[in-house]
Amino acid sequence: MKHAILNVTDKTGIVELAYALASLGFKVVSSGATYTALKQSELEVLQPQDVAGAPDVLEGTLGLLHPRLLIGVAADRDHPGHMHELERRKAVPVDLVAVNLYPLAEITAERDLSQAEMLGYLDVGSAAVLRAAARNFRHVIPLCDPDDYAPVVDSLRQCGEVQPDRRRALASKAFHYLAYYDTTVAQYLGGGWDRLPDELVIGLKKALEFPYGENPQQQGALYAVSGARPRGINAARHVYGKALSYNHCLDLEIAWELANELESPACVIVKHSVPSGVAAAESLAEAAKIAYRSDPRGGFRGTAAVNRELPEDAAVFFAQEYVTCIAAPAFSQKALDVLKTKKDIRLVTLPQTVVSAHEIDFQAVAGGMLVQDRDNQPLFGELKTVSRRPPDEAELKSLRLAWLVAKHARTHAAVVCRGSATIGIGSGQTSRLDAISLALAKSQERHPILPAGLPLALATDGTLSVEHVQEAHAAGITAIIESGGSAEDKDAAAFCDSKNMALVFTGVRHFKH
Repeated sequence: MKHAILNVTDKTGIVELAYALASLGFKVVSSGATYTALKQSELEVLQPQDVAGAPDVLEGTLGLLHPRLLIGVAADRDHPGHMHELERRKAVPVDLVAVNLYPLAEITAERDLSQAEMLGYLDVGSAAVLRAAARNFRHVIPLCDPDDYAPVVDSLRQCGEVQPDRRRALASKAFHYLAYYDTTVAQYLGGGWDRLPDELVIGLKKALEFPYGENPQQQGALYAVSGARPRGINAARHVYGKALSYNHCLDLEIAWELANELESPACVIVKHSVPSGVAAAESLAEAAKIAYRSDPRGGFRGTAAVNRELPEDAAVFFAQEYVTCIAAPAFSQKALDVLKTKKDIRLVTLPQTVVSAHEIDFQAVAGGMLVQDRDNQPLFGELKTVSRRPPDEAELKSLRLAWLVAKHARTHAAVVCRGSATIGIGSGQTSRLDAISLALAKSQERHPILPAGLPLALATDGTLSVEHVQEAHAAGITAIIESGGSAEDKDAAAFCDSKNMALVFTGVRHFKH
C-alpha cells in the first residue's frame, strides 16, 4: 500500500489531488485544517496517529514527523532486506508528499508582525516533511506547487511512476521554495538587512515575466525581494495598455524615485536609464510640457513619472507626444479616457516612495554579487559656499534641482538647469569634461524656448577642476554645485571669484555606474 502526506496552507486543488491519489491506490495521511477539508469532502483520510498506531503522537504537523512515517529514509520496496526492516519496525514508507507553507513573505510585506506572531506562523513540521521528501526524491515525490499536481497524477496514471529527471526537478523546486521561506524568516528576525554580514541570503519570488530581457535573445523577469514592502517597482499596478517590459522597469526605477524626491508638481522623463528631462512647476501639465521639451529627442519613446494624480490637461499633452509608459500615484478618470486613445502606451500606478535606512543595492558580476548600502542619505547636508559670491535665490533653486538630477544620472554626470527645469544633461561619460561639454551643448540648443532673465546653474556628481569651470563659464553658467574634496578646489574657487560665479560644495558625491 502506498501512502501520501498532504498538508497545505494553499488548498488549491488539494481535494482533487487526494481523490486522484486514492483512485491510484494511495492511502492519504493528513492533519489539521487539511485533514478537516479532506474529511468534509467525504474522502477516506488518515491522521498520523492512525498510521503510527499510537495515541501519543504529537498534535498538528509535528505528528507527521513520527518515526514510523518514513520520509527521509530510503525504502526500496523491491529490496527484500528493506521490506523486512520496515516490517520489523512497523514503519510505513511515504511515497508522495504535498506540502506548502504559510505565505510569510506576503504577510510581512503587508504589515508589521511582532516576533511572537512571526514565530507563531512558522510551520516547523510541514517544512521538515517537505525537506525530507526532497532529500529522498528518488523514492518520494515532493510537491509544493499546486500547478504540479495534475502533471504528476497524469504520469502516475500513464506510467505508474514519475521519471527520475522529473523527480529531481520537483526536489529542486522544493528546496528553492524552502530556502525562500527560510530567508524571509531570517530577514525578519534580523530586523532588516544587517550591514554586510559574512553570509547573506536573498529570497526572490517572480512578480512579473517579460517577453524578453534587454534584448530579444535574453529571457527576463521581475522578482520581488522576500518580505520587501510593496513600495517599489514590485508594487507597480498595470492600469492600461501593453505589458511592461524589462527596459521599462529599469527606466521606471529612476523616473519614479527622482519624481518623488521633488516637492512641487513634477515630471521626470527617462530613457535608457538616463533622465532626459526634469521639471517642477505649478501644475503637472506645465511640468510635463517643460520636461519633454527640454530634450524632445531624448524624451521620444521615453518613460515618464509624475508625483501627483495625473489630471486631464497633463494627459492631453502626453497624448500628443510619444512616451511609451507613464507612472503616477493615480490617474483621474478623464485622464484615463484621454490616454486610452493611444495605441503604444502603458499606464501604471505606484505607491509613494518610502526610504528605508536598511535598503541594499545589488549588482550582479560574473561569479558573484556586488553589495552596498543604497545611496539614500539626505541629499543635502550643510551646503558650503566657497566662492566670494553666494548663489542668489534663483540660482540656489536651480542648483538644488540640478544636484538632485545628477544624483540619478550615470557617472560621469553633469546637469544644467534654468529655473525649475533641466535644459541639458550629460550622463555616463568616461570623462567629466565630456559630460559637462555634452550638457552645455544640449543647453545651448534650448535657449530659444526659455524665458529671459533666469540664470544657468550646473551640477556635477563629483569634483571639478579649473578646466571644467572654465568650460562652464564660457557657456554662460553663473552658479555651480559639486561635491568638493579635490586638490583643485582652491583653484576652481579662485577662478569662480575672478568671474563673479557662485560655487557651492555639498560635501558628498553621488557616483552611479
